[in-house]
Amino acid sequence: MVALVFCAAGFLATYLAGRRSLLAGIVALVVVGYFFGIVRANVPNTISYFMFDAAVLAFFITQLLRPMPPEERDRVRSLTHWVALLAFWPVFLLLVPAQDPMVQLVGLRAHVLLLPFLVFGARLGNAEMDRLALWLAGLNLVALGFAAAEFVFGLERFYPRNPVTELIYRSNDIQTTGDLLGAFRIPAIFPNASAYGATMAITLPLLLGAWVQKGGSPLRRWLLSTGMVASVLGVFLAASRTHILILLVLLGISLLSGKMGAIGRVVWVVMLGGLGWVVASNERLFQRLMTIGPEAIFNRIYVSVNESFVDRALSYPMGNGLGGGGTSMPYFLQHLIRDPIGIENQYATFVLELGLPGLFFWVCFIVWVFTRRTTVPTDRWAFGRRLAWWACAGYFAQGLIGIGFLTSVPFTLIFLLSTGWISVRQAPGTVEEPAAPPGPAAGSGALVRAHA
Repeated sequence: MVALVFCAAGFLATYLAGRRSLLAGIVALVVVGYFFGIVRANVPNTISYFMFDAAVLAFFITQLLRPMPPEERDRVRSLTHWVALLAFWPVFLLLVPAQDPMVQLVGLRAHVLLLPFLVFGARLGNAEMDRLALWLAGLNLVALGFAAAEFVFGLERFYPRNPVTELIYRSNDIQTTGDLLGAFRIPAIFPNASAYGATMAITLPLLLGAWVQKGGSPLRRWLLSTGMVASVLGVFLAASRTHILILLVLLGISLLSGKMGAIGRVVWVVMLGGLGWVVASNERLFQRLMTIGPEAIFNRIYVSVNESFVDRALSYPMGNGLGGGGTSMPYFLQHLIRDPIGIENQYATFVLELGLPGLFFWVCFIVWVFTRRTTVPTDRWAFGRRLAWWACAGYFAQGLIGIGFLTSVPFTLIFLLSTGWISVRQAPGTVEEPAAPPGPAAGSGALVRAHA
């Protein structure tokens, strides 16, 4: 009964918000996604698994009732075609009874459910990104509060031991001096620590992109600044080497960029210096950073990208059926998988569940996204879009040594929104145009922009 109440509350809140606007619906859905993990862990009922899905369904209903404006439809047309292609192939494979129907439905959900958020992300304008960044900053602070409490008081007070939290309690591989059993990675309010670290890393470009912009109230600056601190600390609390590495890349790019300005760069360096001192002074936070090196990276790549990838592609050219190649399966359905196969490689999962055609479609889409030139220098969100480009590229690359970038809540939602956002140019009117010279040319330029 409690699980049903949470599902109904998520559905109703997202529906009411989505009726107001696209952004309000996305924010409500992100809020549900942030709290999904801790709710599911404390209400380990089958129905609680559908809390986030119910909110997604409510959001889709609101968007069906609110037709896309013609100018937006034209702007995202190419991306919409890609989403339709990526969704069509798994739906087609649903007709092939290679797995139990329930397993296939879970696999279909993993490959299709959140794909439309590529288009929704492409529809977001600068003003909407401003507000979304503030919401993410606030939510990251809430997550840090829970993470700090778990760090000090232990996980058991927040995540009871049950089949849902089994992965969390297996993640005690942080070796510190005098602790033979190892310390736990911190999940905060997410399904697991990896989801926490990934979400913090993927939100940082949006927070930094909003922070570097001039203007705004002191409260806005404070919220964004503390939200960025929460993001960086969250990645280290989650203690995943992959997410730490992506974070370091983003921090390096931010420091090398000229978009911050001299004062902004000084403030950012001071903030990072303070964060570095906090991390370095705690062995539990610093331990994972010390294990990042060429040997560790090579070993991880060797495990995930080796001859077994090719062997399985040749053995299963049309896949092992939806859900039968590595998609995260609820504990109550795992016994239904026929010939279960797993490999720590998202692209191998594409091969094993979608076959070689599915892998081909995804590779073509990724190449299409990252070969487009959509950033305009005069756009005030150009810095944020550039950082988001690197973050999305990093996580698509991370798919070679890990799985889950299509099934992690709420990371996948924000990741796909960001991918859609960087793949389409901003709508006319959201980019700051350079001042036109006086005289007839100015009038001509205004006329051209009016018809652009």
